[in-house]
Amino acid sequence: METERLVQIECNVDDATPETLAHAARRLLEMGALDVWMTPIVMKKGRPGVLLSVLARPELAEPLTEIVFRETTTLGVRRFTVERTALPRRVVTVDTEFGPMEVKLGCMDGRVVTVAPEYESCRAAAEWYGVPLKQVYEAAQAAAGRVGDECPEDAGS
Repeated sequence: METERLVQIECNVDDATPETLAHAARRLLEMGALDVWMTPIVMKKGRPGVLLSVLARPELAEPLTEIVFRETTTLGVRRFTVERTALPRRVVTVDTEFGPMEVKLGCMDGRVVTVAPEYESCRAAAEWYGVPLKQVYEAAQAAAGRVGDECPEDAGS
């Protein structure tokens, strides 16, 4: 496992459209944010609002803060340092009834502890075969289970 220091950027917004917030999130991710999420909140005077949160590497704090100011209606942001512990990851390709699928393996002590099919691989297959996305996910997870519980050393991170 690897622990790293990251920055979390947050702001409360109560006067932006959902389209504006979705656009801001897309821009933040395009500019290198590791993750962007929105949480519904209740603001002063009982108004509904959104807590916009951005997780990023410290060197991107300034440019991402600028995007938050330019793309949202907020007048202020909070930034703080957080520690994130992440599992080493390996991406493997597994064969399924829907074709080859990329699956991310989370490894700890040389063993697979988490299996996460890659969304885009599964989405494309679900559309192509005309089946529910969850059916493709299940097939990818089952195929990943056949790989075994040892993390392959030669797979890309």
